[in-house]
Amino acid sequence: MMYSADTMIKPVPLGFVTAYIVKQNGIILIDAGIPGSEEIILGTLKGLGFKPPDVSLIIITHGHQDHAGSAAALQEETGAPIICHSADAGYLENGKQGRLKPCSIVGYFLKFFFNRKKLSEFPPVHPDILIESAFDLRPYGISGRIVPTPGHTKGSVSIVLNSGERFIGDLIFPKIPSGKPGLPFWAEKPELIMDSIRNICDSTCTRIYPGHGGPYTYYDLYDLMS
Repeated sequence: MMYSADTMIKPVPLGFVTAYIVKQNGIILIDAGIPGSEEIILGTLKGLGFKPPDVSLIIITHGHQDHAGSAAALQEETGAPIICHSADAGYLENGKQGRLKPCSIVGYFLKFFFNRKKLSEFPPVHPDILIESAFDLRPYGISGRIVPTPGHTKGSVSIVLNSGERFIGDLIFPKIPSGKPGLPFWAEKPELIMDSIRNICDSTCTRIYPGHGGPYTYYDLYDLMS
């Protein structure tokens, strides 16, 4: 668990992906893990002394199964609205992430595994809020904003807290086997990835929380951004 001024950050490991509980004046949940992850997420929330209705917003960074898989169950348990980018809303509403498009050798070989139906479909859910530009989180008790960061998917978003933390979904992947920050294995718009990274990962970052691996600091990204 991480604390920064009035910010509490609790990573929730869910196998190969991580969701995050963030608390300031309100509580938000960033991503929902694969289908069936709701029990772990809600158990972690309760272990922190909070109740499901305390969650004010569920943010889905992009519409892939490992990030949106338990969104429907969590929405039902918490009553919190779900927010995502309009470009990825169809994935959530249909419960299908679409075919992964490799942009690396690792992605090319792994696509045959992750494109299987079992790993690409999830219970559909209707997003309550769709965004296309920056979205202020202050009405939900969080000093920060959601920012579009397309590349991995057309509708990928990141969360930028005023206290310096960044939650970036799959904008950055850990390299194999070093675990150092690298580019995603798959991307719908690979030409936009570096612009998205530079847009939110700057010297004001205190810590960068990806959906896989990490966390990183701005200085960990030196080789990636040079």
